Amino acid sequence: MFRSGFILFSAIILSACGGAYYGPPPQTIGGPAISSPSITRQSTPIPRQSSGSPFLTDRAIYSQKDPRWGQDKLGPSNGSLAKEGCVVTSVAMAMTNLGYEIDPGELNRRLMETGNYTPRGWLIWNGVSEVSGGKVRAQFYDTVSEPLIQSCLAKGDYPMVRFFLPNGRAHWAMILGRTDKGYMMRDPLRVSRKPLIFPRDSSAFKSLRCIGHG
Repeated sequence: MFRSGFILFSAIILSACGGAYYGPPPQTIGGPAISSPSITRQSTPIPRQSSGSPFLTDRAIYSQKDPRWGQDKLGPSNGSLAKEGCVVTSVAMAMTNLGYEIDPGELNRRLMETGNYTPRGWLIWNGVSEVSGGKVRAQFYDTVSEPLIQSCLAKGDYPMVRFFLPNGRAHWAMILGRTDKGYMMRDPLRVSRKPLIFPRDSSAFKSLRCIGHG
């Protein structure tokens, strides 16, 4: 079903991905912090979005199943990016949109090198700042609400939201904005020419993190 050129989320999504560390991101979890090597592929940072801008920059479209990195192990876990990498893939899209160009495979490697995974392969959110040399950071929220999501968007930060798919598995995706039909998202499981529309309100989201300039 199509509306205004955007594809709606539907019950045909039958796969999902692993999680991320949901508590505050202590540096000790997942191994000791070490100095992050510089990331070589960078571009000029995109200016912050002006307050009230309806949609964020949408120039990075990554799939967790991309054969260039899909079979890479997610951190120290036995899972692959293709099956468990929705968080890392969504974060890589946000970082690239902010002007810090990095793909999911490279982000996964940098997070491993800096000890920013738990032993189960869950992302430690402070790792976003560490691997980017402080240029990009993740804001942690204890709750989820429409005002919080809108405040992130107004600052030019990319909301990462966790919700449940029809099969009951948790999944993360990146919000770009909101229309009267729902949230505009990039889903790491579904590559599409235009963003997908998530037609539910913020009560469907179980976790919120926002990726923005450091």
